[in-house]
Amino acid sequence: LSLPKDGEKGPLQHSDLLLDILLIRGLCIDAKDSEPLEQFLSATQAHAQEMAKGAAGADGRGDAYGALARHVADIFRSDLPDTADTTERRAKAREGVWALQSQWGCLGGSVEQRGILLEAVKGPVICGEPK
Repeated sequence: LSLPKDGEKGPLQHSDLLLDILLIRGLCIDAKDSEPLEQFLSATQAHAQEMAKGAAGADGRGDAYGALARHVADIFRSDLPDTADTTERRAKAREGVWALQSQWGCLGGSVEQRGILLEAVKGPVICGEPK
């Protein structure tokens, strides 16, 4: 995992955007130090902005990638206090992921691999269907 140094905007992290989403989810789990997560989120947002400027961001691909990265972080980050605000933030993030369902394919990967997004919204998934 490569992170930008000292607040610099990071370059393209991976050509597989779904891998970035998975890394964000991993950085959220048991995050006592949120700095690596914040740095990687900053890098993904910079990448999303760069994508949106060119052909790689056609049809809103860069915007969808950036939004999904933020939403996944809001759903899974463990450094937030257990408050009503956090619960509301997670609910809005789940709604945001669901609203972008038609654009999940922009991340790459197979339908089965993108099931992690369905799981983020609906809970456990078995054979592509919420349990």
